[in-house]
Amino acid sequence: MNQLGFNPFVSMEYERRHEELIKEAAQYRLVEEALRAGLPKVRSTSKILALVGKELVSLGASIEARYGGQSETSVALNQQSNPSGCSQK
Repeated sequence: MNQLGFNPFVSMEYERRHEELIKEAAQYRLVEEALRAGLPKVRSTSKILALVGKELVSLGASIEARYGGQSETSVALNQQSNPSGCSQK
């Protein structure tokens, strides 16, 4: 016998909707996990290396500004002044 107010079709609809929600939640968790895995993890060593690199670029730029005025031909001529290489005593 049916209980008063119990409709088996409504119960089946609730069960079907419940299964849909479980599937949606599983898909949501998979998407969240994929997004978290895709983001790079910034560590403190990465920040330190980035800072060191930035300072090296700054140092290189200042050295280039200071010594970059020399013509390359004069540097090349100085290197070629002794064709035998190292002087021997």
